[in-house]
Amino acid sequence: MEVIPPQREPKHSPSFVAKTLILGLIALLLLIPLLMVEGLVSSRQYEGHKATQEITSRWGESQNILTPVLVVPYTPDVKNAQESALYLIPEEVSADAVLDIENRHRSIYEVAVYTAHVDLSGTWRAEEIRRALSEVKGTYDLSRAKVALSTSDATGYRDIVRIKVNGKEYKMKNDPSLSTLTTCIDDNYGDLMEVNFPYLSDKEVTGASLSADLPLSDDEEGALRDLSFSLKTDIAGSEHFGLLAVGVSAKSSIKGNWPDPSFRGKKLPDDYSITGDGFEARWSTFAEDNLLTESGQQTLLRNSHFVSLLRPVDNYAQTERSVKYGILVIALTLLSVYLVELTLRRRGGSINLLSYVLTGLSLVLFYTLLLSMSEVIGFGLAYLISAVMTIGLNTIYFRMILPETRKALLLGGIMTLLYLIIYVLMQLESYALLIGSLVLFVILAIVMYISAKTLRD
Repeated sequence: MEVIPPQREPKHSPSFVAKTLILGLIALLLLIPLLMVEGLVSSRQYEGHKATQEITSRWGESQNILTPVLVVPYTPDVKNAQESALYLIPEEVSADAVLDIENRHRSIYEVAVYTAHVDLSGTWRAEEIRRALSEVKGTYDLSRAKVALSTSDATGYRDIVRIKVNGKEYKMKNDPSLSTLTTCIDDNYGDLMEVNFPYLSDKEVTGASLSADLPLSDDEEGALRDLSFSLKTDIAGSEHFGLLAVGVSAKSSIKGNWPDPSFRGKKLPDDYSITGDGFEARWSTFAEDNLLTESGQQTLLRNSHFVSLLRPVDNYAQTERSVKYGILVIALTLLSVYLVELTLRRRGGSINLLSYVLTGLSLVLFYTLLLSMSEVIGFGLAYLISAVMTIGLNTIYFRMILPETRKALLLGGIMTLLYLIIYVLMQLESYALLIGSLVLFVILAIVMYISAKTLRD
């Protein structure tokens, strides 16, 4: 397109007003392809989560481990009562996990997977077991007692799980009857699910429990003794790993070779260290009672903690945020071109409407370039390359349709400033609204001044 030199008209003429309204309509119509780009971002993000799910379903889902508890069959002292179970938590628990983390790829997508080397140990005190059992009304059967362990995805175990109690080894098997323990895992998994699978609302994760028979007695022939346990196992998982340490006094630690961990859950680490080679975090938690009741489950959830191994920068989330600023970039760019046209009108020149449409479409195309490149080279570099391509294209185009190189370079400089401001706003998430409001106010003031001066002249 080139500058068209029509007959000079007053600034308040009907054609001048009509063109102003038409430009506003063009800016609004450009919202349609902009919304289509936003839908494309969501679609690509969904595809990324599906690819992630395919990898994790074969390797192992996010893991959340509930440390061992003692399960005692129990029948309440109520007529026609059904047998249930009492869950006794250890007096002391130590839970340590070392994560060997690596990236697995599917097409352009990658996900962090790990093998967790878990080391659990603890002790049930005989006097505390007796005290807890004496406080319940009903009958219990120590001879059918079990020791149980729960996790969010039992398919991740790399071998048969064995637990040692007082030096004797027991093989643990799947036990679907332990609904209370799996409920603890599922409830604690809620926050993790919200982080991990926000686009897969139909995905359900159900915890699984393993148990081993641990017959006990508390009579003259076989007095109840303190029970010390130890358990070492390897379990595969992906993206998140959590420990729900169950004990009156519990200490846990998680470390791994991942430089950007995110600590989540209800309780942050007591202390941690993060280096370029990995991280290590430690927690200390407690419970008020040895007996795990419904109210006691809330204590467990309060103590929950897990480590997220997701990438610190989500390219799709960043791209989606940048698209939301798209109408601002389009409107201010077209307004800048229009102000330049006002200066041309003093000499009888104008800019064809098609030039405005093409400029607006090039600004929309910026976001498809950003989306496609960010999937391969990351958001920061993709933003830079896409901005340079878009600004360069429009600057060359402005030079072809405008009589002066200076005005084309001015418009290119304005676009550069706009993309730079948007990028800075995206990095300053906490202060984006404040800074964005101030920047818009300054821009509006400049536009009002230039337009008033131009129309006056």
